[in-house]
Amino acid sequence: EGSPPAPDPSPEAAEGPVRDRLSFQYAATELPSPRPSPRGAKEAPVGGALAETLGNATRHGIAPGPDGRSLAKINQDRGVVHYPFNGSCNEALLCVFDGHGGSGEKVAEFCMRAIPELLQQNGLELRASPSEQLSHTVCEADRAVLAHRGGEFARMCGCTSIIVYMQGATVWTACSGDSRAVLGYVRDGAIRARDLSVDCKPDSPEEYERIVGAGGVVSGASGASPARVWADGRVGLAMSRSIGDGECKRFGVIPDPEVKRFDLGAAPANEPEADGDRFIIVASDGVWEFIDSQEACEIVASAPASAAEGCAKLVHEAAARWKQEEGNYRDDITA
Repeated sequence: EGSPPAPDPSPEAAEGPVRDRLSFQYAATELPSPRPSPRGAKEAPVGGALAETLGNATRHGIAPGPDGRSLAKINQDRGVVHYPFNGSCNEALLCVFDGHGGSGEKVAEFCMRAIPELLQQNGLELRASPSEQLSHTVCEADRAVLAHRGGEFARMCGCTSIIVYMQGATVWTACSGDSRAVLGYVRDGAIRARDLSVDCKPDSPEEYERIVGAGGVVSGASGASPARVWADGRVGLAMSRSIGDGECKRFGVIPDPEVKRFDLGAAPANEPEADGDRFIIVASDGVWEFIDSQEACEIVASAPASAAEGCAKLVHEAAARWKQEEGNYRDDITA
């Protein structure tokens, strides 16, 4: 009934830092509601000095119950940071996997465990050819998911994938779906945003052509409803690329990520307030539904001394926007 086994799975993988060939894993931690808690819950996804440079947080979604009150949903998001990574303090990996469908959280859980491990198993190849290795690994994870339980496990469910691989001052992003990576930088004293990935939408020209050519149907975005891929008129998937979703794979949905490369330029060490790149946000669409990239960077930048605080502020603000716009419904939110 569970997800397919990840390569050499660690039982502690989702519960804190795990050492593996000089690789520490930090999984996103569920944030409590900002409302006062009788148990005095504390926000501490990442502690100590690490909180200055790393934040990771998630909040489960909610849905209206039979009496109209909101009920908690299973959190199908998974977010993880590996640093150091691949046996090097000069490398890092940041990932978000947003599950959907009946067992989407199991697909996302598998990807959170398997993809970093597969990348490290081919660590030399990753350093030499990051674009090729990232794409190969995502597709390998997709094949494993689709083969599990004779193809039934992920026939009607799947997950998005956004991966950020950092090697020194160079960054590669690999995007399958609508989770997103954004660079926050300063120019002329003001915080700016630059998208490091492009949401894989079914109605974008190249994606539309591929899906229709495979016999799929694409309905355009209308109001609050996004564009969707329809497989046999039954499955309406709001993205053109994903891991899993076996039914939609027959109609032009693919796992292959769009891979992009960027060079970072931080402010000089002796002029920390000067123009330069400041941080990278990696988040599920629970953030991006009501907050655009520029505003997200402004929220994170409002906590310059703590990435953990900036991350928590972004997740809480996203939750507040869902309440404002949708009332007692909220998608899972991870950053």
